[in-house]
Amino acid sequence: VAVGDADSLIQTLREYYTLRTALPTVRIENNSAIIEVDTTGALSNDTDYRRAVSLCEKGKYSQAKPILERLISSNPTNSEYRRVLGQVLAEEGNQVDAVKHLIHSLRWDPNNGWALLMMGNISSKFNHDLATAMTYYDQALRANPNDYITLNNIGANLIQQDEYAKAKKYFDQALALNPHYPNTHIALALIARAENNLESAFTYAIQAIKYSKNKDLLYNNARSLASDVAQKITAINGAFDNFTNYKNELEIKGGTEIEVIESSDISTAAKLEFAEIYDRDKHRILYKPTFTAVEHLLLHELVHLDFVIEARRENVNKLFVATGHHKAEFMKGIGFTVKKLQSMGVSEDSIAKYCTGLFTGLNTQIFNAPIDLYIEDYLYQTYPQLHAYQFLSQNRLIQEAIKAVTGKNVIEISPKGILSASKIFSMVYALQFKELYGLDYIKDFEASMLEVKQARTFYDDFSARKDSRNPGDEYDLVQEWADELKVNHTFELVFENEFRERRT
Repeated sequence: VAVGDADSLIQTLREYYTLRTALPTVRIENNSAIIEVDTTGALSNDTDYRRAVSLCEKGKYSQAKPILERLISSNPTNSEYRRVLGQVLAEEGNQVDAVKHLIHSLRWDPNNGWALLMMGNISSKFNHDLATAMTYYDQALRANPNDYITLNNIGANLIQQDEYAKAKKYFDQALALNPHYPNTHIALALIARAENNLESAFTYAIQAIKYSKNKDLLYNNARSLASDVAQKITAINGAFDNFTNYKNELEIKGGTEIEVIESSDISTAAKLEFAEIYDRDKHRILYKPTFTAVEHLLLHELVHLDFVIEARRENVNKLFVATGHHKAEFMKGIGFTVKKLQSMGVSEDSIAKYCTGLFTGLNTQIFNAPIDLYIEDYLYQTYPQLHAYQFLSQNRLIQEAIKAVTGKNVIEISPKGILSASKIFSMVYALQFKELYGLDYIKDFEASMLEVKQARTFYDDFSARKDSRNPGDEYDLVQEWADELKVNHTFELVFENEFRERRT
């Protein structure tokens, strides 16, 4: 401040001693500066302001407006009060009065970035004046150069004007400042889809899902967008090239041909039949061609075969054996369910079929749960071009698994221990899907806290081992998890060489 410039000194002191929203009174007397600050009023105003903002965040604008109007009446030079009221009016559709308050806001603070942003939004969306909007946007960025939300909002408004190239520039800047902001990812996904860059659109949509903290509107929009783009990708039908190349590699690696056959009679979407088990000279993969993104499941079966070939080379391959003895042990444990079905008048033939299906289904889960985790992780890491297929296929399988364990009739009839084990195995699979693609289905399983905890323990166990897997390691998890859930009486894991000798 220049010597003798009292006015400049008073203004400097007033700015320095401003307490939140309270402007101090400053005067010069006898070469001394006297500064008076109303701290009580400042704290009261601050409490009211925060209350008004909280009401606005909840959409309760009619309750927030009187508070803001009182604050402005007692503090007419406060830029932020004007800005918030202007935003409230804009949300209510009163753009004319919103602009009046925003102009007042900028009059008292020309660098109020949020007021500048709102003026840009109104110019763009309602006045259709993109040139004026860009002037406000540029000024907002000068005020808040590192504010990713400002950058994102500018980009969002440019998208609505179909200015994708300009919008992308702002979104890229926002992403550099905060790579975890879901709004930016979904916006870039929309731009990529508009430009027919489907792979990028899918990747951005998945990132938006992962970074959404709650299952809110943005989460659901990102989910729908990911599904839509994934369906477009799979319609191109390019995954069979990956399958054919991998199949040829395994035929050389294992020394046995692989035949692929369409079938509507199999109980699952795809199925691998080993040549040795079925006494054939070829391995056989059966699949339902109408199943969602079935190419993913075909590759899944090839990875399963690949794991077996590797384990056989090390003489550590194991067979999952379930005999009549194991089934008899299983039947002892579900006697209560059998009696319940009999009391309901269910025929003995139907009861027998139900129990056999229960026995087979449980064993299928016991064997496949850990191995499928390794397979899906391998596919995700090895075939990024397959992600859209994997997303659609796994999403459908998990939803089917949820129905299988939450139906009213299922809960009433199924043995509790078996139903609980089935939920846990399915939730482990769902936890991997959440990690890979962001969608969270755990609550849909209607599981107990203990069941969820057990599923998480299993998945953490797998995660700790997956990167150091050796051939045959997956069988250790099969046995350990079955032991933990006390369903180890339904099968036996036998080294393949020993089993061949035993059969001989």
